[in-house]
Amino acid sequence: MLRTHLISKTAIRIATLFLALSTLLFAAGVASGEQSTPAPDSSSATLPLTSKSPEAQRLVVEAMRVGLDLVEQEQSDVMLRQAIKLDPDFAMAHLLLAQNSLDPAEQVVENAKAVALKGHASSAERLVIEWWQDASDHKLISAITKMNDVVSQYPHDKWIIFMVTNWLTTQTQYERAIAVYERSGITDSPGLLNNMGYCYAYMREFDKAFTLMDKYVAALPKDANPEDSYAEILRMAGSFNKSLEHYRAALAIDPQFYSSQFGIADTYSLMGDQVRARQEYEAGFQKFSLPELHLVQWQTREAETFIREGDLNGADHAFQAVADDAHSKHMSQVEADTYRQMAMYQPDSKQALDLLSKAEAALKEGKNSMQAVIHQEQAQILRARVEVAVKTGNHQTVHALLVRLAEMSDSSNDRLIDTAYHGAAGAASFSQHKYDEAISHLEEDKNNPLSLKLLALAYQKIGYSAGAKRTSDTLANLNDPSLEQALVVPPFRKCYEDPSCSGNVKAVSLKK
Repeated sequence: MLRTHLISKTAIRIATLFLALSTLLFAAGVASGEQSTPAPDSSSATLPLTSKSPEAQRLVVEAMRVGLDLVEQEQSDVMLRQAIKLDPDFAMAHLLLAQNSLDPAEQVVENAKAVALKGHASSAERLVIEWWQDASDHKLISAITKMNDVVSQYPHDKWIIFMVTNWLTTQTQYERAIAVYERSGITDSPGLLNNMGYCYAYMREFDKAFTLMDKYVAALPKDANPEDSYAEILRMAGSFNKSLEHYRAALAIDPQFYSSQFGIADTYSLMGDQVRARQEYEAGFQKFSLPELHLVQWQTREAETFIREGDLNGADHAFQAVADDAHSKHMSQVEADTYRQMAMYQPDSKQALDLLSKAEAALKEGKNSMQAVIHQEQAQILRARVEVAVKTGNHQTVHALLVRLAEMSDSSNDRLIDTAYHGAAGAASFSQHKYDEAISHLEEDKNNPLSLKLLALAYQKIGYSAGAKRTSDTLANLNDPSLEQALVVPPFRKCYEDPSCSGNVKAVSLKK
């Protein structure tokens, strides 16, 4: 499992700026007392942790290790809360809990406490807290500048390198993330091995990913997460049976490692056995008490099983239950995202628009949500509105929505908002048969099956057969438990793998 608190692959794209910063785990070098530290020697410096309690410092350092290398977020959170009880003025402990917590309300409260207490921290810690606050407020230029300042001070700190590579990963800059890792010279961090394995997997360089997974498993042979991560990357590569073996190996090491139980369910869903998948999801829900965001994650994936078998009524019922629960718990972004996902599969455009209006209403409440997440969610809702308007041929609405998305993209410097704009603009251009223009946009959103579908067909339309084949191969072999994958890949794959469904018929499978 890649260390994050993601809800679903759709929500991953919405919340990754926020969640990227949730991985600010720092080195074990700690500062005693509450005094600012001088500029460090960058060759060996580690970010200080400033607290009046040595035991609180120790707990935070251990929370970092447990959270990153072992991916035990709940255990890490317990340690952080204990550290805060020992030293309520420990600003970095509050910040780390804000970033690590799987409770949206706790995230918001702890972030505010960290900002209020930054005067008790060292200058380096204040810089990190200000970076986080700028990112939370969606002041991304300032946030990136401060991130670069931190990196320049601590270029060989493994926790800082982890932070930077995770940031690049969530921005889909996988090659750059790998380059930063290799330049650091760090070879003894299991957590970095894990993350870089995922980077190679996202680039579909699975042999390199498996090599790093072998090293990760060897580094922590008695821990469950290496097996869990190996299983997920095998699943991404389409090796479903081997994936199941590694998930079960993880559970044999730690029967309480619930990610692997739900990984088994996700895998059966991708294999096409939705009945077995739901049985595995329900077994997990009955056996484990899950933190809120993980509960939503796998409730959403269980709802997707109905999409995969064409039962839209069943999907509506399951997704509505998630939305109602999110509303009752004042999780505005989760509620909004759930209604947006419901809108995406509706055959009736009016119903889709009604659901998108519900999504916007939930988002406006803004409860227990950071500003960055709200902006990203709004961009995704606008993209969904563009796709509905394209479907109904409402060109005036398409234009107006694209203007809004373009303004958001231009002013945000947020890669996730950028891809929402390009995906929407690509769909609009494709619908107008402006294939070259569509390609220029869709190539900026290559991680989304909706855009890959149109990109393959656009390449075909302009006679670029190599590009069409490459993109079709990628789409046919995309094994990602997300709503977009459920909507696009199974029907495409069915045609793609059918010898009688050749030539232009393959393009038909792309039009669904």
